[in-house]
Amino acid sequence: MADINSLDDILNSDTFGILDKEDEEDIFILKNVPHVEKERAATDFVARREKLEDFEKYEEMFVQCQKDLKSGKRKLVKFNERYFEKGAFFVLKGVMVYLEDILDPKKDKNSKLDGRTKVIFENGTYSNMLLRSLGKGLYDDGYFVSEHEDRVLDKLSQINSEDKQNGYIYILKSLSSDDRIVTKQNLYKIGFSTTDIETRIKNAKKDPTYLMAEVQTVSAYEVYNVNPHKLEQLIHKFFSSSCLDIDIVDGNGKVHRPREWFITPLEVIEEAVALIISGKIIDYRYDEINDVIIGKER
Repeated sequence: MADINSLDDILNSDTFGILDKEDEEDIFILKNVPHVEKERAATDFVARREKLEDFEKYEEMFVQCQKDLKSGKRKLVKFNERYFEKGAFFVLKGVMVYLEDILDPKKDKNSKLDGRTKVIFENGTYSNMLLRSLGKGLYDDGYFVSEHEDRVLDKLSQINSEDKQNGYIYILKSLSSDDRIVTKQNLYKIGFSTTDIETRIKNAKKDPTYLMAEVQTVSAYEVYNVNPHKLEQLIHKFFSSSCLDIDIVDGNGKVHRPREWFITPLEVIEEAVALIISGKIIDYRYDEINDVIIGKER
């Protein structure tokens, strides 16, 4: 994941120009050819899908993916080319598609990623269509199938010796006896620290940032190869609608209004952290009414 220098960099990022589709032609619409040629071209396109002799190797994957969608462990998300990667599932015109490989990926004349693919369809066929052709079809009538929730969280720990650890994104729970705090269900602090969490929170009861009370560490994520301060800001922006509104008085009588405490279910916060670090948070928003993360409408 590239360095994030500002919130706008994340929200407006379009490295490959994948959001600008107005000048692209639909692969299913042919121009300046006779009607007979249109029919022949459409037939040729369909003919490029050939029967896959060893489909049994993939069949269980499709079955499991359908089960995950039904149980909610995967979701259908409006397609965007940033989701193109080996092993991803999509739905093209109602048919589930597995992108097994992108052969010799490179940028085309418009600086957009392209290359021959190996695409498996759940009806037992396969194709080696160009990645750009697949993308155009999915933009017209398709969805990305989000990764299984366990795989997304696993990515947080997939690092190597060349990665640089920047700090920690942490989630805390307050141990305050203040009625204004005790009565708040699903109240958590989301923050960042360059030091270990225990050192950071050892004076919590004297710090208005921690509501002048001891806290308990719920979760902590090591952050690599990114600007963790910007990640923290993004999390706060994402959950701004559920921010705790409270005045805290410190030992000197000064009033503070902490902005890092949120009334949000823990599993939702952890899902947001995973989406941010995977770079996919820009396609989602937090629905504070129903306490869920949902795909943005396009």
